[in-house]
Amino acid sequence: MEIEEEILAKLSPKVLARAKMASEVELHRQMTPSTGLNAALRGGIGYGRQTLVWGSKSSGKSTFCLGTLGIAQRAGKRAAFIDAEQSFDPSWAERLGVDTRKLIYTDVKTIEDMVGAGVEFMNAGVDIVTMDSISALLSSAYFEKDKTKNKEAELKDLSGTKQIGSEARELANGVKMLNYANKNTALILISQVRNKITTYGAMHQATGGHAVDFFSSTVIKLWSSARDDDQIKGEVFNGDLVLKQPIGRKVIWNIDKNKLGPPNRSGEYGLFYDGDFIGIDNVGEAVDLGVALGLVEKSGNWLTYEDLKVNGKDGFGLQLRQRPELAEKLVKEVEAA
Repeated sequence: MEIEEEILAKLSPKVLARAKMASEVELHRQMTPSTGLNAALRGGIGYGRQTLVWGSKSSGKSTFCLGTLGIAQRAGKRAAFIDAEQSFDPSWAERLGVDTRKLIYTDVKTIEDMVGAGVEFMNAGVDIVTMDSISALLSSAYFEKDKTKNKEAELKDLSGTKQIGSEARELANGVKMLNYANKNTALILISQVRNKITTYGAMHQATGGHAVDFFSSTVIKLWSSARDDDQIKGEVFNGDLVLKQPIGRKVIWNIDKNKLGPPNRSGEYGLFYDGDFIGIDNVGEAVDLGVALGLVEKSGNWLTYEDLKVNGKDGFGLQLRQRPELAEKLVKEVEAA
């Protein structure tokens, strides 16, 4: 008998129920809509782990997460969406690949409600849960304390809600409870950016206090510019008129923390919100990475992949997208490389 087996044989039944050899631990990953991010994450975010997605306004955090839910659903996973911002649009989710007929949805207002819903979803066997967003949740400090089970809690007057740090404290306990309940679920928390004033100036950080960072296995920051000059312009048809207007923007992603692989990786992708294609341009990402990896041949301005040869990256990406099988092959080769 090996030494390890001797040790296991001496453990109490209570400890033995949780103990096993480290080689038996399985890590399953969920791919995201971003080819570059999947490659940097070594396959995607982890199941049984918590992932924090935060960043600037209109950087496509919800779009990114809805796209991830859609990919998970197509792989047979059960998905849920917890909405604190009252911003969920079924038609937009459908365009991003989500099957809303199979997506479990609930709206919440408080940290307590969010944690309760999240824990019950996990215990019920939901595979992937997105919370949008923890920044919109209220703590119990905002409600009258004399509430009963048969009566809805009433909001206090604004003057009575000056409890310093109440949201951070409740969120800290909340993420601990979610972490305790999580066995096999991919939990994604969305958070908005907040400015923290320090002696060295303003610092960007995610809403919710340090505990949200501490208990997240992966922290992904998404950043984009809302300036008109930084938008991707394209042609949009309005009847017989062809209008040149913004249809998307560049989004820079950065892996701030990653306990499942190397951190501090960064890249960018195109996020499209109008035009023929909606969502994250993983094909455009695959072209850029394909050139860097030598999978796509680049000669001057000409790009070649198998029998497709086009002048210019935009035209190459457009024609590649019109051939889904070839585009999918390039994406898979990039992720494998």
